[in-house]
Amino acid sequence: MCCLVIEDTWHYWVHQLLHHRSIYKYVHKVHHHFQAPFGMVAEYAHPIETIVLGTGFFIGVFFMCNHLIMIWLWMTVRLLETIEVHSGYDFPYLNPLHLLPGYAGTKFHDFHHMNFNGNYASTFLWWDWLLGTDRQYKDYLKSSEDRRSKTTSKKTN
Repeated sequence: MCCLVIEDTWHYWVHQLLHHRSIYKYVHKVHHHFQAPFGMVAEYAHPIETIVLGTGFFIGVFFMCNHLIMIWLWMTVRLLETIEVHSGYDFPYLNPLHLLPGYAGTKFHDFHHMNFNGNYASTFLWWDWLLGTDRQYKDYLKSSEDRRSKTTSKKTN
């Protein structure tokens, strides 16, 4: 859990930086080539992005893992989570990470690939919520819900 929180914090700040207009088109745009992501897109990135974002993976390992098995477990959890949020499928009952408070999941990250702004965190909603970078996502969810309720009310009439 500590590794997830540390990596998520690192990822949020670096990911937001990678979206800055002076950097985005040279580095992070490679990852955003696909607006509708699929599992392997998770690892499709510019080498600089891989190194910089990958550093967050190792910060938690350095401070929290004192055995090779823990490192392998952390690597497995992190890769499965990354591939899942890029899969395009939401598996709330199959992924135990959905039991964690504030877990973002696939829909949250899919919106990031569709919209490019906001939803910068990798695992949790906390940083985006605290800093308001999820505002467009919340507006999108509200408008989607409004459309659904209008459609449902038309069908019942």
